Amino acid sequence: MSSFSEENSSPQPQIQSSEISYFTNRSGLQLAYSISIRNSSDKRILVICQMWPPEIFIMCGFLHENLGINTFKFEFTGFGNSQGERSIAAFARDADDIDDAVKFLASKGLKAEGLIGQTKCATSVIIYSALYGQIKNIFALSARFHMNILPYFLQDIYDFLRQNKELVHMCLESQSKFTWEMIEEIISTDMKFYCERAQGNIFIIHGDADEVCPYSESLEFVKELKEKCKGHFRISADHYFIGVFDEIVEIVEKIMLDN
Repeated sequence: MSSFSEENSSPQPQIQSSEISYFTNRSGLQLAYSISIRNSSDKRILVICQMWPPEIFIMCGFLHENLGINTFKFEFTGFGNSQGERSIAAFARDADDIDDAVKFLASKGLKAEGLIGQTKCATSVIIYSALYGQIKNIFALSARFHMNILPYFLQDIYDFLRQNKELVHMCLESQSKFTWEMIEEIISTDMKFYCERAQGNIFIIHGDADEVCPYSESLEFVKELKEKCKGHFRISADHYFIGVFDEIVEIVEKIMLDN
C-alpha cells in the first residue's frame, strides 16, 4: 500500500501555498488556480473543482487549507477569477477544463491522482471520468443523478426562461446569465450513460438531510456505477455539508493516502 507520506520518511515541509495564479485552457482563457504543496517530494496531487454558490467556495477553501496532501484548486470557465462566460450547464466544457488542468499539472511534473467536485462540479467530475478517465480517484459530493428534476432555484425560473429564453441577474456582485438552452442541456444530461462509461475509483458522498438534492440520488449512482463505486458515504449534513467539513477531509485524505 502506497501513500503520500510513505514516499518521504523525513518530516514534511511546511505548506507552500501560492496566491491566485492562472493557466490557459484550450480556448485560450485564463483559469484561476492556487496550489498547496504539503509534500514536495511527492508528485501526486488532488484537483479541487470550484464554482458558485458561496457555500462551495467555503468548502473548497477548507479542503485546500486543511487536507494533509498536495492540492490544486481551480475555478471553471467564467467563475470566480477565471475568464469566460459562466454556465449552469456546459458539462463537457467543464470536463475539458479539468483535462486542461491535468495537462497543466503534468507540465509542472505533477500527477493528478484525485479529483473532487460538489453539486454541479460533482456532475462534471463524473462526466470527466467518462470522457477522459485519466484520474484514479473521483469524489462526487451532493451529486444529482436525475438531471431532469431541477433544483428549486431553477424550477422557480423554468417557466420564465421557456417564455423569455434568457434571464440575467446579479450574483456575488457579478452578472449571471441563465438561458433556456442551459436548462435544455441540464434536463437532457443522461447520468446513466456517463456512469456506464465512467473510469477510476468513484466515491459518492452525500448528506442525508440534503433538501436541494435528496440523499436517494446517491443511491442511484451506487446502483449504476456498480463495481466502479468504491465507497458510498452517508453524512449527517445538508447539501453543503455545513458544520461537517472535517468529516469530508477525513474521508478524502484517508482514501488518497491508502490508494
